[in-house]
Amino acid sequence: MIETLQGLIADFGAFAVAIGCLFEGETAILLGVFGAHRGWFSLESVMIAAAIATIIGDNLCFHIGRRMGRPALERRPGWQPKIARIERLLERYGAPVMIGFRFLYGLRYVTPFLLGSLGVSPLRFFVLASIGTVLWVGTVTFIGVHLAGALEHALAHIHDAEQILVAAVLVAAGLGIAIYWMRRSLTAQR
Repeated sequence: MIETLQGLIADFGAFAVAIGCLFEGETAILLGVFGAHRGWFSLESVMIAAAIATIIGDNLCFHIGRRMGRPALERRPGWQPKIARIERLLERYGAPVMIGFRFLYGLRYVTPFLLGSLGVSPLRFFVLASIGTVLWVGTVTFIGVHLAGALEHALAHIHDAEQILVAAVLVAAGLGIAIYWMRRSLTAQR
């Protein structure tokens, strides 16, 4: 899958990053940063595309939740533990959760839907989620820039078959570290 995404990003640039952010944000941004590092397009275009697509996706989920409401959430039993967790976080922290939900692994797709069903003001959601998106895109891009430099250096010394393996391991390690850090901060907040 990473090879396919990398090929799409090489061919379609920031547009592919934007589409990727609608489905799997971190991977799309990291591959976009790698493409920018290779000179295929600018880092700024990656960040702008990622931010715009993420804001659109979050607001789409928010408005679907606003329109469908709580009954739609109740028909999804798999979401119930996540919904309960988000509601606890909202009660305790409020606006910071609306800003930081992108960093909450496993909760970021449910949160906008839930916030819409709770009747949060669309303007308030747009502003807070946009702030969170900019912070999230900046953070993932920062990590990606450092990974891309290390990856480029490592790839300069490895043959084609080994390049794919190293790229996959580095991306997985970067994502693993990010997930560990997010889960650790959530555990500390409980």
